[in-house]
Amino acid sequence: MERISLLTVSKVEPAVSIGPHSTVVRRLSPSLILATRWQRFVATTSCSVLLHAYLTASATLAHVLHAGRFLAVWALGAAKVGALHGLLMSGKAVADAWDSQPVRSVRQKFFYEFAVFILGGGNAIILLLFWPGWLILAGAIWTLYRLWG
Repeated sequence: MERISLLTVSKVEPAVSIGPHSTVVRRLSPSLILATRWQRFVATTSCSVLLHAYLTASATLAHVLHAGRFLAVWALGAAKVGALHGLLMSGKAVADAWDSQPVRSVRQKFFYEFAVFILGGGNAIILLLFWPGWLILAGAIWTLYRLWG
């Protein structure tokens, strides 16, 4: 065989004809038509299902975000009310403890010890420091300064 004959078109007729009137195409055409229709139906249905799933997921996400915000605001309000209630109750508990008989007797003992310490002998300097008359003297000196200043 020559080299040039390999590059030329074959002169042998094909055994199977693929023309429009062939028996293979005629026998397979109903199956192919059914397959293409089925493929279009599956494609349309899957697109519809995917679109419906996307819209449902978007709406669900929006509702979940809204509910989350609502619950966060509600929890914040409940925490504020709880903190206020706890603060009021602890203040009442401290006031009740302060007015109780044992604490009152301890307060009286501390006041007595403080008064004895300040008014006791040899503590004239402490008595001068805590003397309330200093405020009256300071007011009188300031008035004299403003009048004859």
